[in-house]
Amino acid sequence: MFLPGVPNDSEDVMARERRLDSRDFRRSGYWRWVFAGGFIVLAVWGVCLLIGLPGTGLVLVPVGMFMILGSGIQLLLDRM
Repeated sequence: MFLPGVPNDSEDVMARERRLDSRDFRRSGYWRWVFAGGFIVLAVWGVCLLIGLPGTGLVLVPVGMFMILGSGIQLLLDRM
């Protein structure tokens, strides 16, 4: 028994192509959640800065910025 995300080598190529063709990747709203998550991470950093924990920005700012950048790239690729 295989997990759903793990490719099965014994599966034939035609069944795999049919399964991939049936998925609709263009209507994915995943980029919106990543974009909102990036802003939430930056807002958390702002709160930490206000309460006197500026060192948290070393982790939170790059994470938030790259989440926002990643969602923009994903949106750009979805629109092409």
